[in-house]
Amino acid sequence: MGSKRKILLSLTTTNENSKASNWKEKIQEINKLKIEEIAFFPTCLKQKERKELYKYLENSNIKKIPHVHIRTDFEEWELSYFVRNFGTEIFNIHPMPEALKWEKTKYWKNLFFENMYHYPKPNSRSLFTKEAFKKYSIAGVCLDLSHLVSEKMIFPKNYSKTFELIKKHKIGCNHISGMKNKLYKENRSGLMIYETHFLESLDQLEYLKSLPIKFFSDIISIELENSFEQQMEAKKYIENIINNKK
Repeated sequence: MGSKRKILLSLTTTNENSKASNWKEKIQEINKLKIEEIAFFPTCLKQKERKELYKYLENSNIKKIPHVHIRTDFEEWELSYFVRNFGTEIFNIHPMPEALKWEKTKYWKNLFFENMYHYPKPNSRSLFTKEAFKKYSIAGVCLDLSHLVSEKMIFPKNYSKTFELIKKHKIGCNHISGMKNKLYKENRSGLMIYETHFLESLDQLEYLKSLPIKFFSDIISIELENSFEQQMEAKKYIENIINNKK
C-alpha cells in the first residue's frame, strides 16, 4: 500500500449492534491489545456520555486519533480537545444546515462533508452541491464508500450528481463499512439500506473492488462496531484490495 495511505481501526458507536456499541468494553480491548491509534465515531453519543468517554480515552493506551466524525451538537472545545490531546488532523460532519456554524471557526479548513444519500430533512442535500462547496469554501468530501455504492443502486439520479462533485473536490478522508447483498431495514431509522456497521464476513467488503483507487484517501477509517481483533482482519483485507488496484 502507498506510503501515504493510513487505514485506521475505529471506536464506533452507531447502536446498530447494541452489544458491540459498548464503548467501555471497546476501550478495555484497546488497552489489552495495546492499540495506540484509532479513528473515532461518536455517532449516537450525546455530550454527557461523550464527556465520560473522553476521561476513559485520556487514561487509555490511545495516543493519536487522526480522524473524528463530529455530530451537529459538538462544541468547539471538543474539537480543540482532540487536536490538543490526540493530534486530530481531520474532522467530518453530515451536510446538515447546522454544520455551517463551523464556517467562521479555525476548524473549517479541516472539516469535510460526508456524502449521505438518505437525507432526514428536505433541504439537507443543499449543502452537498457544487454551488454550496464554492459558496462556503468547504474543505472537501469525506467519502463514505458504502454510501456511494448504495446511492448508485438506490438513487441513481442523485448518484450522478454526487459522482461529479467528488471528482472535483478533495477527498479528505474515507469511511468504510460493510455492504450486505440485499436491502434490509435499518434499526434506528427504519430505512431500507445495504450498508452495515457490523461486519458478518469479510466478503461484505468486496464492493471496494469496484471503486477506483483515486476514491481512496490518505486517511481511511473503518466505521465498524466489530471488535478490534475483527477490525484488524478487515484492515488486512482492505489493504490487499487497495494493493491490487495499483
